[in-house]
Amino acid sequence: MRLKKNMLALLSWVLLLLTLAFCFAIAPISQARGQDGRYILSAKSDADYDGLKQDVVRSGGKIVKDMPEIDMLVVSAPASAKQAMASSQHASGISTDQVRNIVQPGMQQDLLNVPANKSPSLDRTLVNADGSMSKKLVTPDPAYFLPGLLWNLDRVRAPQAWSVTTGSPAVTVGVADTGLDFTHKELQGRISDVVDLTVNEDPPLCKTYFGKSDQELAAQYNGPVTTDWNGHGTWIGGNIAADLDGVGINGIAPNIKLVALKISQWCGSAYDSTILDSFTYAAKHGINIVSISFGGYLDLSDPDQKTIYRQYQAAVDYAWRKGTVIVAAAGNEHLRIGDGGKVISHGPLTSPGATFVDYYGLYENPGGIRHVVDVSSTGNLVNVPSDNCAPGTTGSTATCKPASDPHQAAGIGKKNQLAYYSNYGPRIDIAAPGGARKFNLPVWDRGGTPGWPVTTADGFNAWEDFSITSNWATQIPCYTINLPGFFYTDQCYSTIQGTSMATPHVSAVMALVASKYPELRHDSEGLVEKVKDGARQIDGNRTRALSATDTSPGDQSGLACPGGYCHLSGPTISDSDAYGAGLVDAYGALYNDRRGRYNDN
Repeated sequence: MRLKKNMLALLSWVLLLLTLAFCFAIAPISQARGQDGRYILSAKSDADYDGLKQDVVRSGGKIVKDMPEIDMLVVSAPASAKQAMASSQHASGISTDQVRNIVQPGMQQDLLNVPANKSPSLDRTLVNADGSMSKKLVTPDPAYFLPGLLWNLDRVRAPQAWSVTTGSPAVTVGVADTGLDFTHKELQGRISDVVDLTVNEDPPLCKTYFGKSDQELAAQYNGPVTTDWNGHGTWIGGNIAADLDGVGINGIAPNIKLVALKISQWCGSAYDSTILDSFTYAAKHGINIVSISFGGYLDLSDPDQKTIYRQYQAAVDYAWRKGTVIVAAAGNEHLRIGDGGKVISHGPLTSPGATFVDYYGLYENPGGIRHVVDVSSTGNLVNVPSDNCAPGTTGSTATCKPASDPHQAAGIGKKNQLAYYSNYGPRIDIAAPGGARKFNLPVWDRGGTPGWPVTTADGFNAWEDFSITSNWATQIPCYTINLPGFFYTDQCYSTIQGTSMATPHVSAVMALVASKYPELRHDSEGLVEKVKDGARQIDGNRTRALSATDTSPGDQSGLACPGGYCHLSGPTISDSDAYGAGLVDAYGALYNDRRGRYNDN
């Protein structure tokens, strides 16, 4: 049977987090009992590659994945063979293959009955696949006209960009994630290929460490194995290219093509080697842009982790030379990121009662790697607290924040503030709407509701970001919407937040630019510069950094914060650290029209 909304609770015990929608974690994987280890092994040069392969076999290892583009082997071998492989005269480094994650909160699903709105038409000029222009009547899909719901599309000036192009099917974006739901009616016509890279997992991550595989879910629910059993990847695909079909939503670039680069099964964990595989695959197959919202941190004082970092740089450089741009989420720890991805502030954001573990001096990857476009996240609006909150309005999805709370958001009344969870710093290339809680604070400080459709208390306003999710999702909440103009019987939509959600906005804008300018389709530097040059310059970020000295309890939980770094009461984060080149702007990128500086004061 199909996975319906009453199946959301399946496996929910695995990944529960009260606040950050998608936070990157340090996640080296331990060797499963009775199984060989999994290693990344790099050759000194092209000339050493074949010799290294022979040495691996002689040492008792099995080659899981051969990646000559970056002189790298993925090897399964007993731990006793690691030193022998590392000692090969042809090897430049070896590392245990680590894991990058998405971490998702448990939420509730709902069936909504809300009133319909009329959808006016917009007269638009489109750019065809061959670069020619044609007039066509473009009507954004009905969700766009629900006031406050798709606020993020207006912030990136997508409607104005549609006057130029809705994208060319000659342009492809690879979504390196949990897969794309090719059965979803918003995506089924937009996906040109499904590439399941999890077939090279040895051992298989979700099965080995969380007890169930996508194959078992497919058999249990009679669904396709290679669909998205998590929901995260489908959300991203919908934001980029959901079909412009007069139903539900449409993406920012609804006429381009998507490729599902499935790097993770339902549990939201991926080997570093699989992520690297997605980059090289995309480059070899002429995919223009890769959107990735997985990541973690590496300690370069550890030779093993330094090897992984070097391989990320090699893979990104290979893609860059081939004309494939990697766009990545900056991370959700509210850390300051410097050159090469180095963490140059103390943190991360830590919930009261939890043990503080400092990430200072680690390196964010892949977002921090040279030539990756590193994307920070902005929110919708920082709402005003109240002197009188009615009973029942101040819970974990608060629609009202008492003015008496000790912790209040900076930038009250302002739009496009740096999201409370977002990483920032001189390494950030560009910002995009990733959404935030209503009061731009973590849940323990009564940060507020995600907005519609989690609650209808504020009408159609979404404070986080609205898109689709997989009809087979086990981790992202599915809302089926009983509203004229929506696929409401069995098609899933959702509202979530994170730098994960900011990233596809940039990927989609790049796809629009590549659609209008064919000469940039395999010119990495030219495409990135075109998008950055068109970004809107924003004045007035007021979001503050983490405080080491504010050890006060959380406003909601009351739990103590003895180690600090629980609250955003440090210095104000500068505009350049928050936004990089600025807020991504689809229309500005097409015409390099910055419109001066944008001030929300």
